[in-house]
Amino acid sequence: MTVDKVPAGDKFLDLSDYGRPVARRLVRALVDTRITPVQITLSFTVVGFIAAVLFAVGGYVNGVVAGILLLVKSTLDAADGSLARARQRPSRVGRFLDSICDYAVNAAVLLGLAVNGGLTIRKAVVAVIALESATWQCSAFSYYYVHYRNSTGGDTTSQLNESQSEGYPWDNSRVVHILRRLYSILFGWQDALLGTVDRALTPDPASPVYRSKRLLTAITVLGLGFQLLLIAVLAWCNRVSWVFALFIVGLNAYWAIFMLVRYLLARRAAARGVAP
Repeated sequence: MTVDKVPAGDKFLDLSDYGRPVARRLVRALVDTRITPVQITLSFTVVGFIAAVLFAVGGYVNGVVAGILLLVKSTLDAADGSLARARQRPSRVGRFLDSICDYAVNAAVLLGLAVNGGLTIRKAVVAVIALESATWQCSAFSYYYVHYRNSTGGDTTSQLNESQSEGYPWDNSRVVHILRRLYSILFGWQDALLGTVDRALTPDPASPVYRSKRLLTAITVLGLGFQLLLIAVLAWCNRVSWVFALFIVGLNAYWAIFMLVRYLLARRAAARGVAP
């Protein structure tokens, strides 16, 4: 039963995928049931919305519970695609719905944090900037992870260019079209910009930096699972108000440093012919 996104020999330390061990057990329990991956996706969306409401209500205990729910959300998020792979029924509907629901949960959580203590125009603007920053960071993680999966013979449900790919024979083509359009609105400009930046910094598509497990581990800090873990930790430390600064300043700075290091390693690899 194949549930992972990359072959065993190409696995790397994914700091954003801490929910995978529990997700594997959950998939083994569900693989022979009528529960679908889409139902799991909708379930983690509900869990994320409940966490957002708790953040909006405020209070330390609510924040602690909300943080736990975010980790539950991450575990369920790891299970939906794994269940589809275990049944050998990958789905473009599930692929797009997963990303759209992730965005919805992020938006709800950040709005909930902004509402806590009274929503103002300034807090709303900061929340939107934080949301787009978080989405950009997740897109950066996804871009290099998808590139790695495609180059190692891993899961191909996600593509670097989502504008042209079609659904599987068992997918509803109309639903795929609708979800892909919505995905393009939310993520399309980021995917395109990331591709442009990546090609400018790494003109050689065969550069060994694309297969560097150390670089992949480093970029997983920007993955959604790790982002939610950071929010949970701040909530448990009663510092949830730091979340906006984390996304707008801290993680954007981390992305910039990562790209600089990656660029320098790519240049060194090109000059010396060695992997970073």
